[in-house]
Amino acid sequence: MDCSRCAQAALALVEENLGTFPVKAVIYSHSHVDHFGGVKGIVSEEEVQAGNVQVIAPEGFEKHAVSENIYAGTAMGRRASYQYGTMLEGGETGSLAIGIGMGQSKGRTSYISPTLEITQTGEKHTIDGVEIEFQLTPGTEAPAEMNFWIGSKNALWMAENCTGTLHNLYTLRGAQVRDGNAWAEYIMESLALYGDKADVVFQSHNWPHWGNDTIQEYMTNTAAVYKFINDQTLLYINEGYTETEIANMIQLPEELEKVWYTRQYYGTVSHNSKAVYEKYMGWYDGNPVHLAELTPSDYAQKLVEYFGDTDAVLEKAKEDFAKGEYQWVAQITNTLVFADPENTDARYLCADALEQLGYQAESGPWRSAYLCAAQELRNGTNTDDATRSSGNGDVFLHMTPDMILDYLGIFVDTTKIPDLTFTANIILPEGNYVLRVKNGVLLYQKDAQDPDADVTWNTKRAGLLAVVQKNAENVAALIEQEGDETCLTRLMDAVTVTSEYKYFNIIEP
Repeated sequence: MDCSRCAQAALALVEENLGTFPVKAVIYSHSHVDHFGGVKGIVSEEEVQAGNVQVIAPEGFEKHAVSENIYAGTAMGRRASYQYGTMLEGGETGSLAIGIGMGQSKGRTSYISPTLEITQTGEKHTIDGVEIEFQLTPGTEAPAEMNFWIGSKNALWMAENCTGTLHNLYTLRGAQVRDGNAWAEYIMESLALYGDKADVVFQSHNWPHWGNDTIQEYMTNTAAVYKFINDQTLLYINEGYTETEIANMIQLPEELEKVWYTRQYYGTVSHNSKAVYEKYMGWYDGNPVHLAELTPSDYAQKLVEYFGDTDAVLEKAKEDFAKGEYQWVAQITNTLVFADPENTDARYLCADALEQLGYQAESGPWRSAYLCAAQELRNGTNTDDATRSSGNGDVFLHMTPDMILDYLGIFVDTTKIPDLTFTANIILPEGNYVLRVKNGVLLYQKDAQDPDADVTWNTKRAGLLAVVQKNAENVAALIEQEGDETCLTRLMDAVTVTSEYKYFNIIEP
């Protein structure tokens, strides 16, 4: 279903129950696609450009919306299909929920750029007669995020900083690591600013919380779980434990474990502790054996060589499966798969073990990941476009020249042009740039021109986008060149179209 159609259905539900009113503003609470992707189901770009509708967002919103949804979009899209189980059928052996709701739209996303950025906590704006006070919460559930307070209703919107589940300090689809300490601090700041006045707290994905005593407890408990994960992980780090050891050690205090609205339906204490480790310590655990590890396939092939008899390993794995040692069975049989993807017995036993892990998982994303992996071990990698959303075309079109040049740098394969060095002046309506290509690496300077440049490109953003899209016809039509035209030709030859890789393997080599 198209994301805009989902938003249209939500608006229709509001109008059916509350009446029909003109939309005067859209507030993007944070920079995740499920919180802006349906915007064109509510308002049109023309209404916004005419000044009839404001689009309000936290400072830095567009930058982070692009970096998360575009720069690593192909990889995140593939991994998101595992996190959300989009290729699973609904039912007791398939998709039950995604942990933060019942499901995810698989349709096309839309986007309209903000017309007003909130730059400081306490900033107030009156929208159609209603005064709203904003609280910035950067680095919490999203890099750019904000809560807001409607004083006339004693109502506090908590974006996705409080939800009816433990959330993610690191999300399995891939994202920047979130700051558990900052997350807790901003919730406590919300309590200090508005907590004694709030009659209702409402937020993304889950239900409102009513009554001041309930609100105080709800927000305090939510802050406490993120603070605990952050602080306890750091304690274990300083005691010398590694990421994997900590993930297997850490447990919420008993009283917090009993709080049903912070249970591990979405995020887990285990993988959130790994996020804290990653934030402070990075990927390296201090053991130099792990500095230049073999690839999974090379490691697996050597291990199988040492095993000597793969059939004997499978027999032992079957015995351990019967004992309920599903994690070990999944690990050892997946090693056999990476050594020999054609080993059907290993694939099927690994799938069986992953299914059992999925059925046991409380976290929706964990369940989905286990079951999707099992499905692909049995049937091969799922390449059905219907199982995933159809991209971020609207976001792509709203990229600034800086963002487009950053994006171009990501998708130019430097290994194809290691001897390409040139300087180009780029003249755009938004301003001038100097692009310096050094041995195939792209660098640029804003508000500059080089009198000794090898070539000058006079164009619009659409021309730069055509380069990224490797669309030679549009490049020829949209970019006027003076100087060495081979520079652009050679650069475009190295552009990689990553949509060709959107179904890369995950559970097998």
